Amino acid sequence: MVNLRCGSLKGTSLLMIAAMALFAIDASAQSVTDKCGPAHVIPLTTPEPPAKIVADPPLAGPLASRGVVVIQYCVQNIHLAPVFGAGATAASPRVGHLHVSLDDAPWVWMDASGNPVIIQGLPPGPHKVLLQLNDANHHPLDQVTVSFVVPGSAESAPHH
Repeated sequence: MVNLRCGSLKGTSLLMIAAMALFAIDASAQSVTDKCGPAHVIPLTTPEPPAKIVADPPLAGPLASRGVVVIQYCVQNIHLAPVFGAGATAASPRVGHLHVSLDDAPWVWMDASGNPVIIQGLPPGPHKVLLQLNDANHHPLDQVTVSFVVPGSAESAPHH
C-alpha cells in the first residue's frame, strides 16, 4: 500500500511539472511590457503618449441597494502618486493625481490612490462626479464625468 501512495505522489508530481512547463511556455509568449507598459522605475527615452482617464458607471448593486456610489476608474500613461511641485513634473514616467468634484461644487478633493471613488449619503436624485486627471502642479491632463441617479426610498418620498 505504501508503494501505491508513492506511485500516486510521483504521478501527481509529474502532472504538476507538466502543468508548470505548459504555463511557462504560454507565459513566455506574452510580455509584461506589452500588457502593462514599461516599468515605472526606468526613465523613458521616448515622448510619453497623452495621459488618459477612463471610468465606468457606478456599480449597480451598491447604488441600488444602499445608495452607495462606487466608481471604478483607471489611468493610462501616468503613475498616480502623492508627489507635487515643479521637480515632480520632470519625473519620467510622469506622475499625477485626481481632482474629484461632486455636482459642480466649488471645492475638490485630491486622490492619488488608484482605488475606486466611493461616496455615500447623497440625497436621492441625479448627481455627477467629475474625475480630473492632473499633473504634479495641478494642471489638467484629461477628465471624465460620471452621471448617475441615487434611487429614492419609500421613506424619503414626500407624503401628500
